[in-house]
Amino acid sequence: MGSGPGPDSTAPHHSGRRHRRLVVAVACLVGVAGSAIGVVASAATPATAPVVTRQPQDASVTLGKVAHFTVKATGSPRPAYRWQESSDGGAFTDTATTTPTLAVTASTSDDGSLYRAVVSNATGSVVTRTATLTVAVSAKVAKVKPLIIGLIDKGSQQPYETAQPFPVTDTAEVASDPDTFAGIVVNVSWAQLEPSMDQWDFAPLDASLAAVSAYNAANASEPLTVKLRVWGGYTAPEWAKALDGAPITVPGDSERPAGGTLGRYWSADYVAQWTNLQMALAKRYDPDPLVREVAVTSCNTASAEPFVMDAATGVALTAAGWTSADQQQCLDGALGNYSAWHKTAVDFTFNTFSTVSPTGSRSPDFTVTAGIMSACAVSELTGALPVCILDNHGLTDTVTAQQSPVYDEIDSLWQQFGHDVPVDFQTISPNGFDLCQAVGVAIAHHAQSVEIWPPGTGYAGFDQYAPAQLAAWDASLVDGVQPTCS
Repeated sequence: MGSGPGPDSTAPHHSGRRHRRLVVAVACLVGVAGSAIGVVASAATPATAPVVTRQPQDASVTLGKVAHFTVKATGSPRPAYRWQESSDGGAFTDTATTTPTLAVTASTSDDGSLYRAVVSNATGSVVTRTATLTVAVSAKVAKVKPLIIGLIDKGSQQPYETAQPFPVTDTAEVASDPDTFAGIVVNVSWAQLEPSMDQWDFAPLDASLAAVSAYNAANASEPLTVKLRVWGGYTAPEWAKALDGAPITVPGDSERPAGGTLGRYWSADYVAQWTNLQMALAKRYDPDPLVREVAVTSCNTASAEPFVMDAATGVALTAAGWTSADQQQCLDGALGNYSAWHKTAVDFTFNTFSTVSPTGSRSPDFTVTAGIMSACAVSELTGALPVCILDNHGLTDTVTAQQSPVYDEIDSLWQQFGHDVPVDFQTISPNGFDLCQAVGVAIAHHAQSVEIWPPGTGYAGFDQYAPAQLAAWDASLVDGVQPTCS
């Protein structure tokens, strides 16, 4: 007889397979049943109104830090949250936050603001206690001198275009309109201040400040304050232009027919000397109450605007080893060059950054500008760098497509940081637009001051306007209200 398995020998094998199927089936059944039981139990849970188990507490933070307010609550169905704010002790308005925690980046305008949460479900609602936010200003921001508010005489930039020394500031430009200007720009070149390395000559700058002080003595009811603009670029000293290589010759253009020479302003050695200049200036003038603002002119070529470079300059610099990446690195570090200024705000002029090819073609990249604008905006909040003013020198009576990205970013940062971001403008030219409307555009974009052009060769500048007009526009900037334009 064969030795294969008999009928009984297969029973345990098949029985085991059936057993596994049975276990799986029972498990599935239990899972379904458990789920069904859970639904029944959930449906049977009584609905209850929200009960707050953790109330939001008062918060105290320094300017620029984030305050958190948190609420916890029970209830069935699960409660929803709606945070509300009162900035003036009056009516509460809804915020956009619908989570248990509200985060507030503290600005000076938030000091004393009140916050509460409305917790609700289908059964009812409850309002939490009111929490108060206290905002402390950092010691650095607290000691910064007041900013210039109103119209500013920008002074003449013609000496830069001809690579000549700047003359003593001419207060006669504003003497006929003593009630219309809040400030005046004192222009001076690096070559005038440091003709030899580490050999300082502050006499040209001191003479201009003395001229402003003399004007103030004669006009005590409406004194001027000063924005200091120190020019490098074509008016850097020859020893600085020769750092790390021979001076770079740039061909002439419509503004500078004779052309000029530039140094390797992006190199580490040049940047170190430029920063050293700012340290020397800050040591001497940062405590001076007359000097209210200092213009950032690091990396400048065509003008005092660090982001502006014409194509011919880009070609000449590229031949000397410069790259667009060098320009970006220079701009990224520009604010840090002025870190020695602790009591005086710095004024940073912004335009859309562009890369420049060896042949002079340009490719705009506003993300670079936006990043540096953000660093400028938060400098006041962090206290890590000088208080920084967002500026633009393309102001006219409309917002042009070229300037629109900068203006939009100013608006965004002004909203993001609770209206604590200072803003300045300079008009694009001495004429060719409606200055009243231009002041209105500046105010619409949160400006506290506007630089306007004085009389010059071939143009009347602000002399074309009646003193009463200038005074009215100055007052509009002080009050932050739109001017009445004809």
